[in-house]
Amino acid sequence: MDEGNHGLGGGVSAPDERDLLLRHRAGEAGAFAGLVAGYRRPVYSYLARCGVAEADRDDLFQEIFVKIHAAAGRYEGGRALHPWLFTIVANTVRTYHRKRKVREMVFADPPAREPRAADAGGERQAMAAQTAAWLEQEIGKLPLAQREVLILTAVENLPHKDVAEILGLPVNTVKTHLRRARLTLVQRLARRNEVPS
Repeated sequence: MDEGNHGLGGGVSAPDERDLLLRHRAGEAGAFAGLVAGYRRPVYSYLARCGVAEADRDDLFQEIFVKIHAAAGRYEGGRALHPWLFTIVANTVRTYHRKRKVREMVFADPPAREPRAADAGGERQAMAAQTAAWLEQEIGKLPLAQREVLILTAVENLPHKDVAEILGLPVNTVKTHLRRARLTLVQRLARRNEVPS
């Protein structure tokens, strides 16, 4: 599956990911490892974007997949796996934040890159990279409820109905959080792009 659908980094398609969990549940060796590999990138991305400290991500990732393993018997085979799995991810992240009473989370700065030759294309790429890094930081400053909704809809490309189910919210609340998050980011971007007089 390409990243435009669910962001799976392991090339696992939707029917295959369900099949992996069902095969794991049936006791097939290696099926769960395939599921973990397929979801590694989107889960780590979610943890980072939801402000989980870098030092805690590996432990939280393992905790999430222990929970998925434990809950595998309750998974309904006809149901889409992505929303089911991200319900566990989102709940684990919420518990993480509650335990540590984290109020404000900020993303780590991206690693510094070597400057490229100053041509027009390179300049545009550098500006795009700066804007992307700035946007990641601004997303990290949003309230967690808005951040969760924005990531699940805009990054994981999940429909509002699935996001509402994952987060245990009414669909209208999901839409409100998404609208507020986008409005905040647009306003901040406008201020950032203002030319001083």
